[in-house]
Amino acid sequence: MGGTTLKYGGLKLIFLLFAVFALLPVLYTYLTALNGFESPGVLFSYQSFVLLFKSLIISFFVASLSTFFGIIFGFFLYKTQIKYALFFKVGFLLPLLISPYILAVSWSDTVFLLRGTGEPVSPVVLTVLVLTFIYTPLSVLIVGNAFSNIDTSLEESGLLMTSPYKVVFKIVLPLVKPAILASFILVFIFSVSEYSVPSYYGVKVITTEIFTRFSAFYNHSDAIMQSSVLLVVSVLLLVAEGKYLSDAPFLSVGSKGDVRKRYYFDKIKRVALTFITFWFLLTVVIPLIILIFQSLKNGMPDLWKAVELLRNTVITSLEVSFAGALLIFVTGFAAAYYVVYAKGGKRIKKLFNVTMLFLFALPSTVLGISFIVFYNRPVFDLIYSGMAIVVIGYWAKFSFISFKILENSMKQIPVSFDEAAIIEGVPAYKRIFNILTPLILPAVFAAFIFAFIFSFGELGTTITVHPPGTGLLPVKVFTVMANASQSLTSSMVLLEFSVSLILVVVLYLFYVILSEKYGNIRNKP
Repeated sequence: MGGTTLKYGGLKLIFLLFAVFALLPVLYTYLTALNGFESPGVLFSYQSFVLLFKSLIISFFVASLSTFFGIIFGFFLYKTQIKYALFFKVGFLLPLLISPYILAVSWSDTVFLLRGTGEPVSPVVLTVLVLTFIYTPLSVLIVGNAFSNIDTSLEESGLLMTSPYKVVFKIVLPLVKPAILASFILVFIFSVSEYSVPSYYGVKVITTEIFTRFSAFYNHSDAIMQSSVLLVVSVLLLVAEGKYLSDAPFLSVGSKGDVRKRYYFDKIKRVALTFITFWFLLTVVIPLIILIFQSLKNGMPDLWKAVELLRNTVITSLEVSFAGALLIFVTGFAAAYYVVYAKGGKRIKKLFNVTMLFLFALPSTVLGISFIVFYNRPVFDLIYSGMAIVVIGYWAKFSFISFKILENSMKQIPVSFDEAAIIEGVPAYKRIFNILTPLILPAVFAAFIFAFIFSFGELGTTITVHPPGTGLLPVKVFTVMANASQSLTSSMVLLEFSVSLILVVVLYLFYVILSEKYGNIRNKP
């Protein structure tokens, strides 16, 4: 990094704290579970193989479909002059910014309304469809930004020799192959770790079985050891991470500039716009309308009852989610800054990256069980008996996302900016707050809002570790709706969706205010 004088000692301290509070509980739990494991038949039973196969097949289809649609939508929204592209870029993100079980409930209402009392749709099919609707926006974001960062000169050279269609298939798509693979791996990790959607639809997969063994039978060892099959999958993903995720420019917010090659496919542009509009209606508008209809079909009593049930949990959930998002963001920002700007420390940088991905790849229920096993002792009573254990759970689960968003954005800033400031004697904190942060403000906004929304809607970790007698919005909704009427369930989910949407709008308005203050921001998200 040229003339930078930043040393990586600070990175060691951050990694040490992260390893002690987030990684150590997982390692300790696996070791103790292995030591006290007395039911090896659990790992090699027919049921375990069926659950593993079902989990992997569902995740494979979700990752494949999400990445396929992500390539199509990403290309047309980021590389063509399609109408209303900015609107769809923002609108497509909505399913990603709300809790998965909210969409599960809304699509359950949709199917019920469309089919009435007829034969229900397969729960497995519904699970695949809902997870595809949720994670396609993530793929669009990853692949779309990869399209934006292609060297224009390569495309221009190809257009001098052949048609635009051949340039797209022979040059553009091969160039974004790392982002396509990164999208597939990331969506696969999300979907194989998902608990709430298959649980709501009654689909038995590894994550639901792990939670059942822990909550119903209180069998730590069996639950943890049965999750070891997913741990093997996570290790395999770590191997792929070394090649495709560590250095791939995915999860970039903003691009290297506004100079990018646009394609004019007049013959298919109208078809593409129609398909994109249909997808937006299918994944955002129709479920929301039906959710509202189901909530109000019996009048206002169920809606007011939902307000009464949830009002005491909203503030607590906001506080816990904000604390988790702040910790995630600070860790991601500090780690990204040291990784990009500090000299040396290649091994510790790689280890930190792998550790964050490892914890992100673990199923939320496994992460929660590990924290309960480790922190359930007098010396950690302050953590175990309060909301700190929930915050640490969010910190462990989502730091990787924040880190990658900020790291890839920082890599786009010329190092000469930092070097010039060092020569002028500008202190490190001023370089960070007055130079670097304004330049990567879209990424700063995205990293925080993703951390906040993911924490606010996280169910697997929260329902496992939250202290008894406490009220958190996702847990309250998920537990009450098991015995609630369809109208009351829809009302509660609608309220949670409304809170999530208001949060996104408020954070975006805050971002706009900061954008106006720092006029040197290069790109909008």
